[in-house]
Amino acid sequence: MNDNPSSMTCHVPAHCRRRMTIGLVLAGLFLVLNVALPVCVGDFYPFTSAPMFRDAPQQYCNYKIVNERGEPMDPKATLCQRIYDGNPVGYGVGLEPPPVIEEFGCVRTEEELTAHLKKLLQRPEHAGCQALTITQEVIGSHADGSVDVVQVDEVTVSRDAVSAAGSSQ
Repeated sequence: MNDNPSSMTCHVPAHCRRRMTIGLVLAGLFLVLNVALPVCVGDFYPFTSAPMFRDAPQQYCNYKIVNERGEPMDPKATLCQRIYDGNPVGYGVGLEPPPVIEEFGCVRTEEELTAHLKKLLQRPEHAGCQALTITQEVIGSHADGSVDVVQVDEVTVSRDAVSAAGSSQ
């Protein structure tokens, strides 16, 4: 008997070799898809490009809306709630978010804030409001590296302004 290990051969049946080959091909295909699909398509479960916090906003806003008596309005009812979940806005959430004024990383202009209030005053659930005021707090970094409110904007729109704009169209 020859005890030399190099002369020993191991016989693997053909059907086992086919199964091993198929398994290796499938594993390789899975790895290729894991790289290619997120690059080409975006999120496609179970493959993902891991987008969380990739947008890295430098500033964001907090919004508060009050009526003419200074009473705070419900953020959900006034479409100013934050929906940000760490993913870039509208990316891979599975649900289309409502059209809110708050978009993480975006500072709204006075015209955009005014347009938002005008739309709200035209909605039936705000029929009892004579005016709405929106406060936009911009949160960002200071020169010393601290993060805090860096700007506050306030816009008020009255129902008279909405009526006058509507009659001039």
